[in-house]
Amino acid sequence: MAVNWYFGIRESEYGWIKRENTVNVDEGGIMAGFGLDSLVIGSSDPRREAFLKGSQSRTWTTFIKAVTADGRLLKPGIIFKGKELQQQWFIDVFRKIADWYYITSDNGWTDNHIAVEWLKEVYLPQTQPADESDARLIILDGHGSHVSVGVYLF
Repeated sequence: MAVNWYFGIRESEYGWIKRENTVNVDEGGIMAGFGLDSLVIGSSDPRREAFLKGSQSRTWTTFIKAVTADGRLLKPGIIFKGKELQQQWFIDVFRKIADWYYITSDNGWTDNHIAVEWLKEVYLPQTQPADESDARLIILDGHGSHVSVGVYLF
């Protein structure tokens, strides 16, 4: 139902915008360190408390994904928890994806600053229409960093 609604709106309201200029953006993430060497101690009764013994060092890494309506993928964004990017995060295997967009935040999540930086560094250059008079459409969810004043003014 929601998919049909979306495509109905897209065609009726924004059908004049070319598919290659329509971009859907979303984010997701992974928690590293959780459950790798941990032991859960407790009863099988869900009403009783259970305890986690093991590494409590967990970090969140967020991925920003974007695709055009005609199927072209934009450069992914990777947000690490930290103050600045660390060289040791980029083992040899990752050198093949060195052109991805990497940035850090205090908690590894998207924030208003990162949303605007991603727009400037990834979205705008990779979605520049061949004809400058063509419009672009970016589809975002309601995440706070997507509906900030900085994003609207951008």
